[in-house]
Amino acid sequence: MPELPEVETIKRDLQQLVVGKKILDVTTDSPKQVKPSLKLVKKAIIGMAIKKVERRAKLIQIFLSNNKILIIHLKLTGRVLIRDKQDPLDKWQHVTINLNGNQELRFCDLRKFGWVKLVTNKELQIINKELGVEPFDKEFTVDYLKKLFAKTNRAIKIVIMDQKKISGIGNIYANDALFLAGINPRRPAKKLRNSEVTKLRKAIKKVLKAGIKHRGASDQHYLDALGQKGSYQDHFLTYQRDGQKCFNCQGKIKRIKLGGRSTFYCPVCQHLMP
Repeated sequence: MPELPEVETIKRDLQQLVVGKKILDVTTDSPKQVKPSLKLVKKAIIGMAIKKVERRAKLIQIFLSNNKILIIHLKLTGRVLIRDKQDPLDKWQHVTINLNGNQELRFCDLRKFGWVKLVTNKELQIINKELGVEPFDKEFTVDYLKKLFAKTNRAIKIVIMDQKKISGIGNIYANDALFLAGINPRRPAKKLRNSEVTKLRKAIKKVLKAGIKHRGASDQHYLDALGQKGSYQDHFLTYQRDGQKCFNCQGKIKRIKLGGRSTFYCPVCQHLMP
């Protein structure tokens, strides 16, 4: 699933490519992915201009001139691509938003779990309030994390991936941040020492910044808005590196299941504390 760096990369691309464009039409061959319905979306957005593009957690938010907002959630395999109208259809292209200037915003999705949803400002505020603090927000402090972790015995990896507590961190960056902080992903969150909380906060911000710098991780389906791969997959610290040498101790990275997700760590550098 695309995480904060991938969605941020797409958002920045869209901000440059589509702001000021007028929406001419919307078509789909997968109506269930257009909410509340294709008919209502078309009625509301055709003829409107795109004012700005923002991101909240893993959501792309496209603000229109009629004060409505299109939210796009990529889920597991979604892509948002900007193409010229005459370009060949993209793989798994299911929603097409025609723009002036001979361009199209294409929503492509192999698994069809993602969606495009039209909301009002009031609805958007409710959605945003349900999401946790972002790692680049001023509220993302050591004190916030201490209070958060002190409330739960859940494994630390599961806690930092909880979108209602901390927004934007998925499996890739959770694994790499915990490695960088030297914390075993199975450690109960409330058992972390203050010094470890400080290290983890710093590590989270560092790996997310690296992900943005390298325009995301294209280990599977992710492409940026121009259809190009990111390169963070060339810089994974532990993610999908099971059996390979640890960059710190030269031991072998191990893979386990945690919360139903593949989890990667170094048993030496991230030994499980009592």
